[in-house]
Amino acid sequence: MVRKAGAVFQRRSFQTAIRRPGARERAGGAATQPTRESESGHARAPTITPVIRPLIVNFFSTVQLSRLTHAFAAVANLWFIILWSRGVNLEHPMAATVAESPLWFVLGLASVLGVGLSTYGGALNDVFDVNRDTTFAPTRPIPSGRISAPGASIIGFASLLAALLAAAILDRSVLLVTLFCAASILFYNAAAKHIPGVGIVTLGVIYCSEMLILNLGLRFVWPVMLVVLHAMVVQAAVHRLEQKRPRFTPATIIGLLIGYAAICVFLLWQTRAQGWLWDPIFEWYGLIWPLAAAVLFLISSVHKVRFASSPAFAAEKLQRYGSLWIGVYGVCWLLGTGLYIEALILAALVALAILWMIIVRDVGAWIEQPIGYRW
Repeated sequence: MVRKAGAVFQRRSFQTAIRRPGARERAGGAATQPTRESESGHARAPTITPVIRPLIVNFFSTVQLSRLTHAFAAVANLWFIILWSRGVNLEHPMAATVAESPLWFVLGLASVLGVGLSTYGGALNDVFDVNRDTTFAPTRPIPSGRISAPGASIIGFASLLAALLAAAILDRSVLLVTLFCAASILFYNAAAKHIPGVGIVTLGVIYCSEMLILNLGLRFVWPVMLVVLHAMVVQAAVHRLEQKRPRFTPATIIGLLIGYAAICVFLLWQTRAQGWLWDPIFEWYGLIWPLAAAVLFLISSVHKVRFASSPAFAAEKLQRYGSLWIGVYGVCWLLGTGLYIEALILAALVALAILWMIIVRDVGAWIEQPIGYRW
C-alpha cells in the first residue's frame, strides 16, 4: 500500500514538473515538448496555435500591405460602372466584352483589376516610405520584418500584372486606361504625395481614371465627380489631422479647387461631346439618395473626429470609413435610378467590406503581436 502511494506521488510530481516553465531544461529532459495527459489517461496533442499563427500573420501582413478597404473602394467603383452602364439603356459606349459577357464574369475580372491596382499602390507606398514607417509606423509589414522590401516589390509587381491581364481580357481600351491609372499611382507614390496640392489632385485623377476604366465614354459623369470630390476632401482632412508637412496654405487650397475644377471640366466636356449633360433616366429627385449619403458621412465624420483619442487615430478612422463610403454612394445612385437589383448587388459588396473589417480586428487581437492593420 505504501509502495503504491509512493508511485502515485512520484507520477504526480513528474507531471507537475513538466508543466512548470523551465522544468524541462533544469531536468535535462528531451528537446521535444512532452505531451500532457488528459483525465482519461490519453495523450493530448500539443496546441496548434504556434503553427497557425505564422500563417495568419503572413496572410494578414499581405492584406495590410494591400490596404484592403482601398481595394474594396476600387472594386466598388468598377462594379458600379458595370451595373450602371448595363442597367441604363442610354449607356452603350462601353466595350463589347463588358456589355455582352455574363455579369458574373465581368464582375470577377473587375474585382481582380481593382484589387490588383490597390495592392500595387499599397506595395509602392510601403516600399517608398520604408524609412519613414520605421520611425512613425513600426508595425507596418516592412519595418516590423514580416515582409521584406524585395518581397513587397514582388507582390506589387505581380498584382499589377494580374490587373493588366484582367484588363487585356476585357478590351484594349480597358488596358490603355488601366496603364494610365497605374502610371498615375506610380507618380503619386514616388513624388506627388509629398506636395499636398499636387498629391491630392493626383489622387482625384486616380479615382477618376479608375471609374472610367470599364467605360471611357461614360455619359452620366456626376457619380464620378462626387467620388473624386469625396476622395480629395477626405485626403485633405487626413493630411490636416496628421499634421503633415508642408502644411496647407491659401495657394494650396486654390490649387486644389483648380485641380478639381479641371477634372470636372474634362468629364463634362467629354459628356457634352456625347450629347448628354444629364441622363434623362435619372430624375432630379433621385439626387436625394447620394446627397443624403454625403450629409450622413459628414455628420458621422465630425462625430468620429471629435471623440477620437488622438488626431492620428481620427485620421486613421476617417480614411478607413471614407474608403468604405465610396461604395455607399454607388448604391445610392443605383437606388435613385430605380435599379434595385443592381443596388442590392453593390450593397452586398459593401456589407462584405464591413464584415471584413470586423474579422480583421478580431484576428488582430488574437495574434500575440497585433499587426496594427491599417484599413
